[in-house]
Amino acid sequence: MQQSWFGLFVVISLLLTACPAGGPTTACDPTGTGNLVVNVSGLPAGLNAKVTLVGPSGTQTLTASQTFTGTPAGSYSATAEKVAQSDPLIRTAYSPSVSDSPACVRNGQNATINVSYSPIPSSNKLWMDNSNPPSGASPVLAFAASLLGSTATQSPSVSAGTINLRDLTFDQDGNLWGIGGTTADPNLARYPASALGTSGSKTRDRSINISGISCLPGPARLAFDANGNLWVSVPCANKVVRIAAAQLSASTVTPGVEITGLDGPEGLAFDSAGNLWIANAGAKRVVKFNASRLNASTSGPDLTIQSQTPSPVINTLDANLLAFDASGNLWVMAFGGNVLYRLTSSDQGGSGTKTLTPAIQVSVPVSAVLEGMAFDEGGGLWITYSAGKFARLSSTQLSTSSTSGSPTTPERIITSSSIGSAGALALYPAPAGLPLYHKLP
Repeated sequence: MQQSWFGLFVVISLLLTACPAGGPTTACDPTGTGNLVVNVSGLPAGLNAKVTLVGPSGTQTLTASQTFTGTPAGSYSATAEKVAQSDPLIRTAYSPSVSDSPACVRNGQNATINVSYSPIPSSNKLWMDNSNPPSGASPVLAFAASLLGSTATQSPSVSAGTINLRDLTFDQDGNLWGIGGTTADPNLARYPASALGTSGSKTRDRSINISGISCLPGPARLAFDANGNLWVSVPCANKVVRIAAAQLSASTVTPGVEITGLDGPEGLAFDSAGNLWIANAGAKRVVKFNASRLNASTSGPDLTIQSQTPSPVINTLDANLLAFDASGNLWVMAFGGNVLYRLTSSDQGGSGTKTLTPAIQVSVPVSAVLEGMAFDEGGGLWITYSAGKFARLSSTQLSTSSTSGSPTTPERIITSSSIGSAGALALYPAPAGLPLYHKLP
């Protein structure tokens, strides 16, 4: 009798091991059919999920909850991707969490996989670093898209108690990256998206110092490439360095790639082909390095563009910050002349050195302080403005040139008593049509 009970115990143990609850197996009743329910929750009405279900029936893409009856028995696994709700200015991004996957469908039984979405706290907002903040104000501010529909005086939706930052951007998950603003701060700092939905003191979860940078004031601007590598301009050292994606969890890093021979580089931007464009501010030039050269240290651009004002008074335009629009035009912010000018795809072609007069040059009032810019979903360009303000140039305004004598007044201006001087601007997620790492489809 003891041997019989022992044998039965062994059989039961083997069955449980072969087909654990919710576990993958070819022994989950490989013959027969059962029912599978995929529950999707957390999304607003009208927004589709993006769930991939893999099992004996093949691979399927689901956009909402679905029940599969009489489905072949076996193991089913689900993965899900971030999705974004449409908005005329800045979308809301939702991140998924999948539980009970893989699920074991057994003959004649039911199994369930749950996919729960939640909004990413840093999304649906325009973010800025806040230089010289008024007493009681924070060094990083965010304004919800709902506050930006027209000219108004607004209070920030989030006042983030971070270190002082000199520039900021986002990664694909909505985490905020910035350059430390003082010598006491790390060169790079990251604040997790989960902490960015409310005001208050924030704790960075990454602090990175870049070896080999001893000049002051140190790094100035940063940009992710399509592979998640972080590029940093260092004007005082006349170079741009690459921090590989794999290095971004370290506390001290040595750049694997350096671009040298530059003259006070500031703004960085990648085009849709992966080429790196640099605002070579000291030389008042925009320079391009082809994507094929970016895996090793190098010097000497593939293309240099000098831009100038139209006659009768021809002056060389500054080049400080860069941003691509959804049509592939490269917009250059010229701090000194308070001008934003457009370099078309044709302007961006060729190699060597060329001088051109951009067809579109938009002047803004002399009181504006051009320190940051970011395109939104509607093709408008948000720019820093005068003290306590930031503003939006509409897509229509960006199609018409203006002069310093008759500058373009932005179609909407946001004023806030919390702003000292707005610096870098960024929004998450970036519009789908932009060649930015933190875009979403």
